Amino acid sequence: MSVRAQGEESNLEIRKLALSRVSDQSVFKQIALNEKEDAEIRRYALSRVTDQSVFKQMALDDKENAEIRRYALSRISDQGVFKQIALNNEVDAEIRRYALSRVTDQRAFKQMALDDKENAELRRYALSRVTDQDVFKQIALNNEVDAEIRRYALSRVTDQSAFKQIALNDQENTEMRRYALSRVTDQSVFKQIALDDKYSENKK
Repeated sequence: MSVRAQGEESNLEIRKLALSRVSDQSVFKQIALNEKEDAEIRRYALSRVTDQSVFKQMALDDKENAEIRRYALSRISDQGVFKQIALNNEVDAEIRRYALSRVTDQRAFKQMALDDKENAELRRYALSRVTDQDVFKQIALNNEVDAEIRRYALSRVTDQSAFKQIALNDQENTEMRRYALSRVTDQSVFKQIALDDKYSENKK
């Protein structure tokens, strides 16, 4: 190691030592928000910060380092921040997933689950947190939705009317129709499909 490198390393150690003795929150905040060159010093300062506004500022900063942003999010308790990040499809997907894992508001899950422009992985995660049967039905009955998302939504449905509708009418998706039919309890649906199939065979 060169003399210069040794000097820089020694200065860094001295700086860390000094920072470990600091009690002034304004110093920690200043370093956490502005230190861009030394990640270790910055992380240490951030670990000493107690001001929620600092964490919010860093979590919402789309130019921020992903690791730092995630750490800031882990220190936040404000649901508004989690929702704002989770619902912003311009934010890095990993950061959004983490924010979404902290969300408790059903409205946010519904909004993401019903958004056909949403990232498929995040949409499925949001759907896994939904409790509203109407959301599951709306997605399951929409044959323009991604097939995997539809199948997952249908697996959460409990309403017989949705199973009947898909079993009787979804001619383009055999897998969805078969699953729906496996959940049907109405004998009239089985009869109708059985007779329609027989009628179709006789017409050939």
